[in-house]
Amino acid sequence: MSTKIKMGNDEFILYIRKWHPECKTITSQLGKSIWLWLDANGATKCQPKSKHSYWDKSDKVNKDMLPADATQFEFDRDLLPQLYDYLDSLGLQ
Repeated sequence: MSTKIKMGNDEFILYIRKWHPECKTITSQLGKSIWLWLDANGATKCQPKSKHSYWDKSDKVNKDMLPADATQFEFDRDLLPQLYDYLDSLGLQ
């Protein structure tokens, strides 16, 4: 039985930036790619508007690093291995 999890695309982008520091894809494009993947795999947005990410005042927040705002998603935990494989593929682009 799968349970639901709530996570934001800021967390996924942080993962990419941490483990793939050579990734040159801008933050907004990573966010869009992640959303498209999640949507295609049954995720839903938790609220209509993005909310400030945990680190929105950090000097790392910019188009090349981390988002100031993030969309939160709800999806089955069973998707996490596939999602992180996808995040790794984005990080290698």
